[in-house]
Amino acid sequence: MEVTKIKGKALEKPARRECKNMASMAEIITNVNAILNPGKEPIDWFAPAPDAVAAVHIKDGSYRSDLSNGAALFGGSVSDRELKNVKVVAYNGNEGGIYAEGAATDVTVENAYISLSGEGTGIGGPASGAAAKYGASLTLKNVVIDTNGRTKYSTAAEENSVLKVYDSVIWSHGIPYGDDYERPKALMSSPPPPLEMDGNTRTHCTMSNSYSYFYNSKIICDGWAALSTESSEGFVYLEANGCDIVCTKNGYGAYADPGCHDVFRECRFDMARMAVILAGNSAMEFENCESDCGTYFALMHCVNGWCEEVGDMTITGGSIRSKKEAFLIKSHNAVLDMAEVDIASESGVIVHTILNSDPCKTPVDDSPYGVNVRFTDMSAAGDLIHEDSERRMWIEMNSAVLTGAIKEGTLFMDEGSRWTATKDSAVHLLNDIDIAQIDAKSGVTIRATGGEAGEYTLFSGGKLIVTAG
Repeated sequence: MEVTKIKGKALEKPARRECKNMASMAEIITNVNAILNPGKEPIDWFAPAPDAVAAVHIKDGSYRSDLSNGAALFGGSVSDRELKNVKVVAYNGNEGGIYAEGAATDVTVENAYISLSGEGTGIGGPASGAAAKYGASLTLKNVVIDTNGRTKYSTAAEENSVLKVYDSVIWSHGIPYGDDYERPKALMSSPPPPLEMDGNTRTHCTMSNSYSYFYNSKIICDGWAALSTESSEGFVYLEANGCDIVCTKNGYGAYADPGCHDVFRECRFDMARMAVILAGNSAMEFENCESDCGTYFALMHCVNGWCEEVGDMTITGGSIRSKKEAFLIKSHNAVLDMAEVDIASESGVIVHTILNSDPCKTPVDDSPYGVNVRFTDMSAAGDLIHEDSERRMWIEMNSAVLTGAIKEGTLFMDEGSRWTATKDSAVHLLNDIDIAQIDAKSGVTIRATGGEAGEYTLFSGGKLIVTAG
């Protein structure tokens, strides 16, 4: 039996360019102040309060009682390298739990209970639940940290430090927020509106060439963020294994800023909003994770000013459920590499690209890398809608089945892949495809460009109209 081949036409794909640009913390502060605080005294929202003090302060490998707030420490044993059964309760915003600083510091905390309240300042520092800075290593085992207050962080790692958290619960509540409450006015004391969320504190943050690891723990936020990153200064690494990552009211699970690499294995995301946000030249990996999201699974945007930036997502196994589009990509070059993923969106849309309305949007040059969507060894039902007129969407299917519309996609299908269009679609075909690999429901028309013009009636009654070009 003769096989009808639909002729494709190869297109030259823009090369992925190396992105070496990386804004320093000082540059970020300057740029954000110029946009959000013009003509006023610059505000450094990263800096902790100058009078911040922890209940236990370990500096350069030594416990410093003279730098510690003993009045907030209730029980437990403290030494230079080990804290056991520590209990901390503090009610003022400048008071924290455990602070480790200096490259000579390597301290382990076991069976601690830390309860903090009051309005915080900056990110990390002595007023956090537990924080590592200036090259310190801090390990938490079976620790409970609970914070209440604006900008009151549970954990943080910054300035070349390492934080490890095992079998623990960390939870930040912030202050009451919503329509009945006034939104904080201080710069960066609540999430920027383009992030589509609310809240006023983040549970954890990794910054400035630091590493954070979470194992079999619960990381919870009421709003804004559970696991956040900021100002990598070159590289930040955040990893979670077997963790529950929860947002109870209005926020995201994890963030990857430029220079940040996040890895999640066997984690469960239970999100009031999106599971993750990627910005600029950043990367996330997911292995056998489960995500249930009140809006998107992932929001991606680029606001850093370098058009060669690409956000990378590699997702292997697991499941994704979202109320809105699984992926919303705002004027960003992206790689979405999915293999054996069970994915479904209540909106019926898997990937949606749009032009970013953010005033900080990164402009493009004449060769943007584009949005790259790869499906391998999986079936997916939902649309791929490309409405970003500044770059192409490149779709690659390897032993994959897609049921849904494709709007303005550039498509490659291997011999083991199938596509059924459920709505009118528009694509460019990159390679030759067996007519049996494409189908459309009755009344649905696929308009394509390829290597040779032709009109075809498909198995389910739909039409495929190919124009040479």
